[in-house]
Amino acid sequence: MTETLQLAGLEFEVRRSDRRTTFGLTVDRSGELVVHVPSNTSGDELSGWINKKLLWVHRKLALKEQTAPKLLGPEYVSGEAFSYLGRRYRLKLVERQEHPLHFDGARFTLRRDARPAERHFRHWYISAGCDWVARRVEALSARTASRPCRVEVRDLGFRWGSCGRNGVVYFNWKLLQLPVRLADYVIAHELVHLREGHHGPEFWAALSRAMPDWQKRKDALASGAKEYLVFGLSV
Repeated sequence: MTETLQLAGLEFEVRRSDRRTTFGLTVDRSGELVVHVPSNTSGDELSGWINKKLLWVHRKLALKEQTAPKLLGPEYVSGEAFSYLGRRYRLKLVERQEHPLHFDGARFTLRRDARPAERHFRHWYISAGCDWVARRVEALSARTASRPCRVEVRDLGFRWGSCGRNGVVYFNWKLLQLPVRLADYVIAHELVHLREGHHGPEFWAALSRAMPDWQKRKDALASGAKEYLVFGLSV
């Protein structure tokens, strides 16, 4: 079972070993943070050691960001494709239509004078997301044995979801771009957090019961995350 630790806005995968006597920290090619520690390391020891390494971690991540290929956001021109629930739909610019942005199930149409276009797309994803996410939460609540008191879809920057206080769960509107199986992973992940606040063994055990293939979904999400998250960052 994967053990993770969240600290200072970062997530670290913790790998314990009976053979290990020292602490180690690596940043892999995808930017994942992995901590190698002796098996008997306590949570306080681990957190304290990582805190001392945070400056080094941020420097490494900044260097990776500088050398990584830059992903450009959309240009909002006719023929450009936009993702919705894992499928790509073409955009057509039109002179006149009632709403600034419209989706008919086959393509998006954007009125030429609807600027900034990015704001209209974000509004559309949020509107579409409220109903869709609510239905998926309802479907997955039984599997996770967790039911939120309220669900909100909003801009969460680089986070896919967040479990707030008093049983409120938040999801990023960019979730609506993902294939359903990956969006379901994010939703199930946050629902389990209603019961288990930290990424300890109990959390991953509960997630495994609800979604046995969560690791494959998590890996697939991580490999394509930047492509989806870059959309909508400038507004």
